[in-house]
Amino acid sequence: MNRGTPPRYRHEGRKTCVDIKLRTVHQLFDGRDPAPFRERDLEEDAVEYILGAFQEFPPKADVKIVFWIAEESTPLISTETVVEAVRGHFAYEIERLQRRIREHVRLGQLTLAVGLSVLTLFLTLAELTEWLSPSTFRQILKEGLVITGWVAMWRPLEVLLYDWWPLVRQRRLCKRVLEAEIAVEGGREEDQRPTA
Repeated sequence: MNRGTPPRYRHEGRKTCVDIKLRTVHQLFDGRDPAPFRERDLEEDAVEYILGAFQEFPPKADVKIVFWIAEESTPLISTETVVEAVRGHFAYEIERLQRRIREHVRLGQLTLAVGLSVLTLFLTLAELTEWLSPSTFRQILKEGLVITGWVAMWRPLEVLLYDWWPLVRQRRLCKRVLEAEIAVEGGREEDQRPTA
């Protein structure tokens, strides 16, 4: 067994297998999508299951995705079509996530420019309170302007420092799926396993 791999996954030599059992290959695809199978979206539950499985494996684990198809479909869909469809889906997801990361960086740059402008304005106003006569009101006003200026920087810093990490993790996960070996087997998984 590969170190760090949950015991519920089957192994073929050094490879950890993510087994997905389907009655027909049509179950793998989103039935609402009218595109040809090669370009069709995958069923959301299948995608979530695959991504969830890959999250459980160590980053360097050698993983194989195996689709177990119990019945032949009509019309017949080739193994190559299934493999291309799965790879195509995750390649598109990677492109989509890269676009979102770029948009996020642009949003971060915009919010940073706005935040710095607001910070500069409020710090300048805080300095201008020195022209007022010394009083509790002047002190409160000055502190309030300084705090408000720094609060305006909270969202830009959050966007630039933290918000984009989940997108990067998701992209990394999709790349791991894209690089994995994919196989399509007929019949039941139990019938295919070698006997001891």
